[in-house]
Amino acid sequence: MNKANSLILMALFASLVLTSCESSGSQNPKNTSPIQGLNIANPITYEVLIKNPDVEDEWQSKCLENTDIKLMSRDVINAVMGGRLKAYDYFDDHLLSKSEIKAILKKNGQENNIGNIQFKEEWYWDKDQLQLQKKVKSLMFGYEICGENKKVRGYRASFVVNLD
Repeated sequence: MNKANSLILMALFASLVLTSCESSGSQNPKNTSPIQGLNIANPITYEVLIKNPDVEDEWQSKCLENTDIKLMSRDVINAVMGGRLKAYDYFDDHLLSKSEIKAILKKNGQENNIGNIQFKEEWYWDKDQLQLQKKVKSLMFGYEICGENKKVRGYRASFVVNLD
């Protein structure tokens, strides 16, 4: 009986260990949750302000008070410079060389000068769950263009980075 109890305990322990642990090779840092719903925008392209161009605009300041994209912009730029992400010209969609990317970054300055981001996304509407899911396909940083009075007059396109 002692031997039988030992075998049962070992089997229970083994089943607990095997069902509670995941193989490190099966982990995927990307979001693997399936997109559900009807594709209602394929694609949609729009710009989002990420830096208030008018410090007197209290509402815009309030809307952006918890926004800090410096980490993301640094990561994207480093990935582009390191070859992990490819950068494309905004106007004609050709693959940019490293020297072209460096020239764009030199002309536009650091991430402190990024005032908006243009996103190209797919949107999915799940009518049963009443949820909207977005899948970012690409992004492009817009660098502030300032006039002589230091006020933002517009935004200069950087380069397009595909994320899918």
